[in-house]
Parts: sequence; structure tokens; C-alpha cells
Amino acid sequence: MTSSSRTTRTQTQQAQRTVIFANFPTIKVIEPPKGTFSTRNDQWCLTYCSQNVTGRIQNKPPWCRSVCLRKVFSHEVRNILQFKSHKGVGSDGKARYLLPPEGQPTNLPRYLGGKPTDDPEHGRKSPDDTKYWDEGWYLWKTNSFLGVYNTIAQMPNNLDVQDQQEAAKRAKRKLRKEYEEFRKSGQTPTQDNKWLGPIIPANLGPDPSSDSLLIPLPLDTGPLLEPILNLLSPTRHSIQLLNDNWTEGNFQKFGLRMWEKALTGDPLTLASRACGFAYEQWKNKGKADEDDKEET
Repeated sequence: MTSSSRTTRTQTQQAQRTVIFANFPTIKVIEPPKGTFSTRNDQWCLTYCSQNVTGRIQNKPPWCRSVCLRKVFSHEVRNILQFKSHKGVGSDGKARYLLPPEGQPTNLPRYLGGKPTDDPEHGRKSPDDTKYWDEGWYLWKTNSFLGVYNTIAQMPNNLDVQDQQEAAKRAKRKLRKEYEEFRKSGQTPTQDNKWLGPIIPANLGPDPSSDSLLIPLPLDTGPLLEPILNLLSPTRHSIQLLNDNWTEGNFQKFGLRMWEKALTGDPLTLASRACGFAYEQWKNKGKADEDDKEET
């Protein structure tokens, strides 16, 4: 057998072993990563701002409205198997990342689950009123330009970094407030107080949390429906009594007793007595009118 025939035979065998669909184009389904490495969007914001000439002349901030929808995943508040980086985890297995001030119950309206402070004068509140981030959906809105700016600036950060930055802002606002109170008191800076020297605490401007709102979804409709439920409570009780009487056959028993009583002479006797009593009252009234005329 020559070398050329061997080569031809080898090529023929390879051609026979080739799969029919080997040269066809294929489709590969690649599942995107989930969890900590997911590339899917989990926060959306719709923002609208406007400005006019007067606002620019007077250096006023633009008129802004913004609404955001965000989803918090389990790995953002829990130490899951592939992602263990949270510290200070509570007994429920969740990290304690404080919600922004606009999400705390003391700053929410009553119909959305808000709670008044225990001491309105000093703004005290009980520890049970403190809310933390939890897995699920959140709705955020604001009517402030600073609120829009802060929210967009916080988008690159995770909950841990956001919590640290919010804590730093609270400390700076508290320090600025103490400085303003010291300046209004008219005291002279001395070595005994911490305001000695030209160092002035930074002024972060107004707090946009008063113009913002952060609520978890679905909404807690308990406080919203509570007045309506109290109003409908007697109606619910009446309907329940009606249903119980109908189920137990009390209406049927009452109808049978009325029919049995109607076949006796008691209804006629009762009607005649009522007519006689009405006639006597009418006659006595006529005599009373005549006596009054005679007296006059």
C-alpha cells in the first residue's frame, strides 16, 4: 500500500467521524453573575430640576424633585457564605446600618408608620424607634436640591460606607450647632473651652432630610387603615351577629313562632286593646281641652 492511499484512507475515516452539526453556528447561553458580583441594576432614580433668571441672580438653588426605587439584597445586610464582611451583626443575623434620618419613624408621617418623639422639646426617642436597613425594596423621594445631590453622590457606596458618611455628617452638624450656641451666648474663647483659636466648624448647610422621605415597600398600611377599621368595627360586629344568627337558624325559629302566634287569638286581642287604649286617650284629651276653655 502506497503512502498516498494511506493518506486518502485516513482522511476518509476522519470525514466519516465528523458530527453532522459540527459546522453549524451554535448559541451559548451565559447566565449573568448574581449576588455580590451581579451587574443588574438595583437602583433607579427619576429626577427633574428647573431654574430661572431670577434664581441665578439671587443665587438660589434650582427647583428639584426626585423619586428613587432601590432593592437591598441579602448580602448587603447579612454575612452569607460567599460574602462575609459585615461587623456588628445582631441576634437576627443582620448588620446594623442605620436608615437615613428621612427613614426614621420620628421623621415619617403618622399614616406611614411614623411615631412622635417621647419628649418633643428635646427630641428624645426610645431605642425601639430606631430603624435599620433590611433586605427588600425601598422608595425614596425628595423636594430638595441638596437631597438630590446627596443621593446621587451616595450611589457608588455600599451601606457600610453610607452609614459611616451619615455618622460623620451628624457629628459635624452637632459640632456646628454647639459652635453657634457658643457664639450666641457671647462668651469669650478661653483655654477652658474648645473654641479657642480661629478654627471654625464646617457648615454643611440645611439638613435635606426634612424635605425627603424613605419608606420600605410594601407600605405599612396599619396606621393608615387604623381609623377606618375603628369606624367599621361596629358594622363588622353587626354583620358577624347576623351571620351567626342565620347560620344557627334563629331567624327560621323566630318566623315559625310568629306564624304560630298569628294563628291564635292573641294578635286580635292585642290589636283591640291598642285601639281601645287609643280611643280612651283621645276622649280624655277632648275633655281636657273643654275644661281648659271653661277655665279661661
